[in-house]
Amino acid sequence: MQIKYRITLVYSVIVTVILILFCAALYLFSYQDMVSRFKDRLLSKATSTLELIRSPRFDNELIKTINQTSPSSLDQKSLYVYDYKTNKIFSYHDEGAKPVQLNDDIINNVTKGRPYYFKVGDRDAVAIEYVDKNSNYIAMVAAYDTDRVDWLKKLQLILGICMLLSVVIVIFTGYVFSLSLIRAISEFTHKIKHISSEKFSLRLDTGKGKDELQKLAITINDLLDRLQASFNLQRRFIDNASHELSTPLASIASQMDVALQRDRSSDEYKKALLSINDDVKRLSMLVRSLLEIAKVSGSMGGTELTSVRIDELLMRIPADLRKVSPMYDVNIEFDKLPEDESALIIYGNEHLLYSAIKNIVHNACKFSEDKRAELRMSFTTGNILITIKDNGPGIDDKDLQHIFQPFYRSNRHQSYVSGAGLGLSLAQRIIGLHKGNITVESKIGHGTLFTIILPLEGVAEQEVPMGKNTGRSGGKM
Repeated sequence: MQIKYRITLVYSVIVTVILILFCAALYLFSYQDMVSRFKDRLLSKATSTLELIRSPRFDNELIKTINQTSPSSLDQKSLYVYDYKTNKIFSYHDEGAKPVQLNDDIINNVTKGRPYYFKVGDRDAVAIEYVDKNSNYIAMVAAYDTDRVDWLKKLQLILGICMLLSVVIVIFTGYVFSLSLIRAISEFTHKIKHISSEKFSLRLDTGKGKDELQKLAITINDLLDRLQASFNLQRRFIDNASHELSTPLASIASQMDVALQRDRSSDEYKKALLSINDDVKRLSMLVRSLLEIAKVSGSMGGTELTSVRIDELLMRIPADLRKVSPMYDVNIEFDKLPEDESALIIYGNEHLLYSAIKNIVHNACKFSEDKRAELRMSFTTGNILITIKDNGPGIDDKDLQHIFQPFYRSNRHQSYVSGAGLGLSLAQRIIGLHKGNITVESKIGHGTLFTIILPLEGVAEQEVPMGKNTGRSGGKM
């Protein structure tokens, strides 16, 4: 069922129930008021009859004549007066009115000193007792309340007609009300349908109100902004990956074409093969980095998780980097180690953590003029802090905000430092997946400082967004 019909239905049902309750209450109060008024009239008739009976000029026929000739709203009435021995001393019946018999139930209730009301068929009746020094009397009056019956029938008709008209009006106004409510949502839906990769700049009109629809429009616009940023980043990533992959492949194809154009000496072939080998290694490193990024881009379900001692992991880095280049020198410092060894352990993937930290230390050595990096480990409550400092030329402010984007490389370094620009992006994602945070500080001519914070509680539950210069998030493992 569409929302507009659901709103109309719910609104109509609620208002109809309220109208039914109101009409029922009005009918009930009217009925009770009419009954109370009629009881007063019955009691008044019984009292006036007793007054006539007790009069010294009491005349049975005269009282009957008065009841027959005087106009009265008491239809089908019956009047009775009994003495203390329950002997009937007066009776009167309208034409067609059935007689009423005095029984023990009436006598027992009327002698309690208050009027006794009861029903005789479809007529209402009252019995009262009068006591004086000389004698006791019981007066009984029964009559049919024609006015009440007629009024209640008219009231039922009026309430029924009003109820039907009200329901029709409620349904109509409810439908109009629902249309006004969902008009903005319909406009949102219509506009969102036109948003595509070619029209990603379209946004919803938030208006000037402060209601929930404005909040919804703002939320959708924020989502579209994030989707557009992600789409643009993905497109740049594909463009950069295609360029980085095509460059070594084109170089390999070109060198092979040149080598095959004519016969060459063994030294020339060896030189060509060595150049092709360098391109193949570069291509292999690039593909491996792309696979690592793909591996940590989503959740890490299926990835092996273990307890990792960070101090032991850091101690492996200097020897491995010296295998890359004997000129690389990594100086490791540890602040006061905690007495509890559990403060050195986090739960995560050892291979990924090692790859992330090693990438950053490798960059520090690569960019330092003396090929030296300072690696330091310290501790705070619930966290392990790792800092990596180099003595390189520093990073411009305009480059600093982009260094964690895949394939991003500063123009100042592309000419003399090799690389694909994937290491820091990969490191940020890995640190984020372990619920960590990575920040960078740099000043031209004073080197660069990376700070990694790893919480002891373990793996994060959200994915790290690409292209930030500070990472705090992760993915479920």
